[in-house]
Amino acid sequence: MRDDIYKLAGTVRVSDDKKDEFNRYILKILDVCGIRKTENIKLGGQVITVVRRPAPDEQGIVSFDYSIFEKRKRETAAYNMNTCELVVSDRGYEEFGVVMNIIMVMQEAYSEEHCYFMYDDKPGRVEPYALMIRGILGIRLSFSHRAKMWDMLLFLKNKEKYQNVTEEMIMDAYPFEFCDFILEQFLAIWTLDSEKIEAPKEPFTGEKSEIKEASEGKLKYFVYRIMVELIEQEGEEYLENFLRKLLDADLERRQELAKDSRYGVIAEVSLYVLPSVIVHGYAVSIRQNFWDVWKRLGIKGYSEIVTKQRNAGETKKEEDERYIPFYRVIQRDNEDEFIEFRKNGNLRFSDNMKKCLADWKKHFGETDLEEDFDMEILLAQIAIELEQIWGCRLTDKEFITEFMNHREDNNYRRAILFYREIMDKDTYYFPELTRGQANQWVIRNNRRKFDFTAMSAFQALLINHEYRYEILGF
Repeated sequence: MRDDIYKLAGTVRVSDDKKDEFNRYILKILDVCGIRKTENIKLGGQVITVVRRPAPDEQGIVSFDYSIFEKRKRETAAYNMNTCELVVSDRGYEEFGVVMNIIMVMQEAYSEEHCYFMYDDKPGRVEPYALMIRGILGIRLSFSHRAKMWDMLLFLKNKEKYQNVTEEMIMDAYPFEFCDFILEQFLAIWTLDSEKIEAPKEPFTGEKSEIKEASEGKLKYFVYRIMVELIEQEGEEYLENFLRKLLDADLERRQELAKDSRYGVIAEVSLYVLPSVIVHGYAVSIRQNFWDVWKRLGIKGYSEIVTKQRNAGETKKEEDERYIPFYRVIQRDNEDEFIEFRKNGNLRFSDNMKKCLADWKKHFGETDLEEDFDMEILLAQIAIELEQIWGCRLTDKEFITEFMNHREDNNYRRAILFYREIMDKDTYYFPELTRGQANQWVIRNNRRKFDFTAMSAFQALLINHEYRYEILGF
């Protein structure tokens, strides 16, 4: 499967005054969406692969290669906190890939330059990701570049790779809930491929005094009719030369050109509509394709126009806004795998997890303390067996470090022994086998899928100090 279906078109450039905020958000997204960096440590005489939360190195580079939800190591990816760029060669289309998309959508929203999230070489939909980001970060994104639909279309059309992007694609990917609607920009791409321009139902004389208040539909038809007449009278060459001069001119220069006795009325219309409206009228008048004419003119096109005052409408209250929970996006029915992120509230646990937490709370204190076990060796055994026997996610380095630092503390010693009991709970049925043989040969294939989730969940509980105290009392 292709690994480059999702990408960014354009340049990511976050302003200096927004960079610290943006970097803080990216680190939080990586954290709460389960993206980690693997590393090898020596523990109990063995080399163990563990994971840690991504953090910047001395050069400001954040490296990561693992998703705790996907449980798969990938090629190392990197986020540069200096340039806000993301480099990923092995993203996939599962949990890891979803998080990369979230970051790219954040880059588009924060970039000062044209920068668009693309899917299969056409504009990708950012609204679902913005709803995810609202749930993860509690912020409302705004896509100012997508609000300018004509500017977006022209930018992509100027890239060789995106020649097939159409105005319909731009409109299909327009994020209504996270974008200001600019009517002039919408009308600038509306029906560009049409081979004719319909006359307005209401009469319009085209007097300069009426042009300012006229609808864009009336202006489009009016400028088309004027150009048809001018072509009949003088031919295409004079008009085309005037358009080259007009359509790259700034607002002040176009106001001067509006005084021209022959072509001034076209310049007057240009004060209120974007250049595509005028080029479309010209293309229809000479019966040619819009983009062929645009390219032949060799223009960049002006961007400043006199906009009309419009009612902005009622703003939706922040507390009423919807969001998409991340656990739903990665196709989980609950948040059993999210215990380490629980803060100041309840997660959506399954009934099995609720029962499991109640059992842990009830029986934790019943675990007998053994005096002759080595914390380091037992931690190494647990880390290896979680991965190799039970297929759980890689062990968190934070868990290892904390327990090694408290190896003489009875609460921690009891917790690690209790962890061992959770993993070995059925081995007493097979006294003729060693604990490892029973787990690997028999029990692994007969335990519930939830049991594997619970093993990882207990480790997550142990590094969530607030929730650990609530459940285990330390």
